[in-house]
Amino acid sequence: MASTLAYRLRNTVRLTGFEIVRTAPDGNMLAYHLHELLNLYRINCVFDVGARQGEYGRWLRGTGYRGRIVSFEPVRDNVRHLRASAARDPGWVVEPYALGATEGRATINVTNFTHFSSFRVPGRLAAELYADESKVTSTEEVAVHRLADVFDDVTSGIAEPRVYLKMDTQGFDLEVLRGARQALPKVIALQSEMAIKPLYEDNPTFDQAWPEIASYGYSLSGMFPVSLDPRLRMLEFDCVAVRDESAAGLG
Repeated sequence: MASTLAYRLRNTVRLTGFEIVRTAPDGNMLAYHLHELLNLYRINCVFDVGARQGEYGRWLRGTGYRGRIVSFEPVRDNVRHLRASAARDPGWVVEPYALGATEGRATINVTNFTHFSSFRVPGRLAAELYADESKVTSTEEVAVHRLADVFDDVTSGIAEPRVYLKMDTQGFDLEVLRGARQALPKVIALQSEMAIKPLYEDNPTFDQAWPEIASYGYSLSGMFPVSLDPRLRMLEFDCVAVRDESAAGLG
């Protein structure tokens, strides 16, 4: 109720030509935005897809979120670190596989810096800007499941799942969404790392990816820079979107 009243107050003030703005205390606008969103939409489960070694889960706890976290990560060494991060947190579940559009197995490229590991191959721009970090050192064959198929299992025990879907799969986010279609009505909001200048071969750009996400019933909520080139041109940003049905239901 308080959030709804604040929203109405801000809109009323806008009609006078002014704006009420509350800045994030620590300057981290994504953390502030996400804190507000998770509370406003009563999110009780976060899917951390492309969890790597648990960085996002730890960061999420730091924002004050106390609901369930389900981390999906297929790379073996990452899973080991991820399980260590989640070991003392009963609300944090680790699923050691990838998510995609179809059930099966796939080969993932493991890089020097784990952030760059991907089903896609690092491209020319990655070689120019992140030569050492994006160098492929090995490959692994990993299991891939559809989110729609595992949704009920990973939300077991939650009476009415209200999910925030965070994706950071280095060019594979649309594949994750395509495998989640039947479950999307319960995905209240999502976060996808979007490319302006792709670092991977066959990596969709924002212009290519956003129309598909919008077609699933989502609207933009926030855009937060992730990486820039040496001339301060944006390479990637985190795109946050909310489900239109859920927004309409706030009243």
